[in-house]
Amino acid sequence: MKWIGLVVSLAAGAACGWVLGHILGPAPQTRFDATYQSRWDRALAEGQTAAAERAQALRLEFERKRRPQSVA
Repeated sequence: MKWIGLVVSLAAGAACGWVLGHILGPAPQTRFDATYQSRWDRALAEGQTAAAERAQALRLEFERKRRPQSVA
């Protein structure tokens, strides 16, 4: 019965190692120089870019709706 616990522990450790390696490992087509970027770094950068674009769109919409509507 002890060997079952050992096998389960080894499998859990391997799964955790794979997940961490996948998240923190290099992104596809990454060069190992000053521009190195892990998957985590790339996901954060893409999220910040998307947030900035959305914030700009919301600001423009707010300014458009804030202007008084001319009555014709």
